[in-house]
Amino acid sequence: MRRLFDLLGVLGLVLLLSAFDERGAEQTVTRVRAELTDIWARVSPSTPAASSVPTRAADHALRGAFAASGEASPWPALLADGARLEISGLGALRTRPHRIASGSEPPFASAGLTPGQQVELREIVDMIPAERGRPLCAPDAPRYLALAGQGRTLRLMAFADRPEGDARACADLAFDIP
Repeated sequence: MRRLFDLLGVLGLVLLLSAFDERGAEQTVTRVRAELTDIWARVSPSTPAASSVPTRAADHALRGAFAASGEASPWPALLADGARLEISGLGALRTRPHRIASGSEPPFASAGLTPGQQVELREIVDMIPAERGRPLCAPDAPRYLALAGQGRTLRLMAFADRPEGDARACADLAFDIP
């Protein structure tokens, strides 16, 4: 029980710190709820569900249309609707939340992100390529995406493997935030 209280204290601190960034706060609250539900399910004795009301998971991570920051990008636009990302010239990606990282972690610090910056990591669960589309990472398909806001720019970095340690992004795209 003490470990649970320690965890709740840390989560409370994370929520307080992320409250200064509205989008980040909403993402953090969603993830904290999911984590606490998972922890509670592991700690509490298993009992049958009392309610048969269906529930629906909500993913409010990213919504809207974004245009590429540079003219040289082979992928000129990004259309985001939560877990589904459509990149023109690439195709559609279906993702799920993986974790929130910090810009001080090695793969992101070497990419030029600031140490206190929040990075949303998403796992790619399905990819529907566009006809005659260019691959995001060659020769391997990307498995993880890292999303980070930098001022008026959204950075999208793709990784062929877990973005940990000395992993390098196989693609680093920038989109203007409207």
